[in-house]
Parts: sequence; C-alpha cells; structure tokens
Amino acid sequence: MKIRIKFRKYGTMKFIGHLDVMRYFQKAIRRADVDVCYSGGFSPHQIMSFAAPLGVGITSNGEYVDIEAASTKDSETMKRCLNEVMSEGFEIVSYRILPDDAANAMSIVGAGDYTLAFRPGYEPEDMDKEQWFQGLIAFFERHGDKENQARGKEDGLKAPGLWAEHLSRGGW
Repeated sequence: MKIRIKFRKYGTMKFIGHLDVMRYFQKAIRRADVDVCYSGGFSPHQIMSFAAPLGVGITSNGEYVDIEAASTKDSETMKRCLNEVMSEGFEIVSYRILPDDAANAMSIVGAGDYTLAFRPGYEPEDMDKEQWFQGLIAFFERHGDKENQARGKEDGLKAPGLWAEHLSRGGW
C-alpha cells in the first residue's frame, strides 16, 4: 500500500541537504517500526520517493515523501510513532494511505508559496520591500535557468511572474 507523509523542516535542520534528509527518513522509518517494503535484488533499499528536493537553508511547512508499506496502523498512531523518533527540526504533519493508482508526490507538486524574511538588522535600508522584490525578479529574469536555456527549453523560472502577482495582491 502507498503512504504519503507530509512533514515540516524547520530550525537548524534547514541546513541539512536532500540526500541526508533521505537517509534520515530511512532511519526514522526503521526506528518507528513502520512495516516498509524493500526493493528486491542484491542490495535492497526502502521504497520511498520524495517530492521536489528543498534547497539548503530553506525551511518548509509542506514537504512530501511517499513510501510503500506492507501494512500500517491508523494515521494518527503512525504520525505519533514517527514524531516520537524525529529530531527537533522535523515534524510529521500527516500520514495518509493512498489508492494504489495514486500519482507519486513529485508529480503532484506544481508550485509553492514562499515567504521572504530578513533577519533583524539585515533589512534593505535604501529601498522598500517592493523595490527590493522587483530587483530580485529582474535578477531572475536576466539570469533565468541557464541549464534549461542551454538545452533549448523554456525558462524554468516561472516563479518571478507568480511572485509579482502575489505581491500586487498585497502578499509579502
């Protein structure tokens, strides 16, 4: 059966890279006695799939990982079991059983909402937030996604347009 786990990554854990997060979850799943399925072959590994990797230094309230489990207890019990073995900086928000034909987590994530925060004392002094933000958008439009541009693909950074729209609606 497929399970989708939604988790938060916050605090100092924002400095942990994606591959280390994957290894951490493998260990946490073992410690929480989740009856996870393993791949076959010479070197079996847990069947798990993370949605889009989160950049180092970024916190999140909604990251997703899908796992295959042979059996499971109810969602609240499993959420509690996993949270008991998690370190500070990770929190399981939900644990849901999916239908067998459900799409994987990577394919369902279409966009994200970002909140930009400055540490006290590091705010831009010579411009207001909107001016600073427009400069950030201009930077992304100038530099874009060089890797995709080199392959002849459309610019992968559609976010600046969405950010500008969000900002114009009063978001920040």
